[in-house]
Amino acid sequence: MLLDPIQHAELVTGCRQSALINLWSTAGLAVAISEVTGPHLYDFGRLPVATVAITLYGVRRHVLIEEGRVRRDAPVHYGRFRIGQPGCNVVVDAVPEAAAGKLVLLYLGEALLNDAGAAQGATRRVELADLAWDTEDSFLASTANRLVEASDSRRPLSGLLAEQLAYTVGLHLTERYAASPPTRPRPEPCLDGRMRDRVIDLIQSDPSAPIRIPHLADVAGLSPSAFIRAFKRATGLTPHRFVIEQRLQAARRLLAESERPIADIALSSGFSSQSHFGAAFRAAVGVSPARYRRLRRG
Repeated sequence: MLLDPIQHAELVTGCRQSALINLWSTAGLAVAISEVTGPHLYDFGRLPVATVAITLYGVRRHVLIEEGRVRRDAPVHYGRFRIGQPGCNVVVDAVPEAAAGKLVLLYLGEALLNDAGAAQGATRRVELADLAWDTEDSFLASTANRLVEASDSRRPLSGLLAEQLAYTVGLHLTERYAASPPTRPRPEPCLDGRMRDRVIDLIQSDPSAPIRIPHLADVAGLSPSAFIRAFKRATGLTPHRFVIEQRLQAARRLLAESERPIADIALSSGFSSQSHFGAAFRAAVGVSPARYRRLRRG
């Protein structure tokens, strides 16, 4: 793809885009979030890749034009989505019901879709079905809302969480909306005890080290998409949640046993900032790091 997905979204919407997730060169996913403030004409041109558009607002009138012909002229309900096909010339004329809303665009690379498809038994290139706003999908709607919340809070997602989201979205889309589902589903990927222990040892050896899904998957001998599923089946946690738990355990030990400043403990435990650490700690433990330290010391 010659055009960067974020640049493409800016050309389409006419406004600067959030770079909340841009894993185009690695995982094959980019996410653009636009503020919708009134009627707008979106000229997507020829879609460079499979593109999922999710409307987080009601649309009173939505005209979808493909290859110069009106395909659909009808309202769109909050949270509905569309899967645009690569190479299709798309123009959208939208009149929202509310004064403002959010449009979330997911750009999906071929490598991501094929990786996710292979984890489910596909043996050839994966293409998504051509859907236009008439399907409900609570996972896509909740994911879009979570991305908007993160964007509004100006707290970027960690690399590990962004990668996990990318592969999870790929798995969901290929599982539910593949144009040609595998005729013989592949058995669920398995992370045997030895491989599970190798991955866990790697994470526990240095909780503060930057951790990436492809690296963990390589250690386990699986593709990234297959690894995410296998890891959760083996441990009951997603890779991101497991890493956070390990970092919190390391932080609890340091709070109880050392005099190091809390800001230093936050960074050495792998958290991006003291505020990020404090929020994660309170959510898991129920008290602030400072109060936990005082309680442990009587």
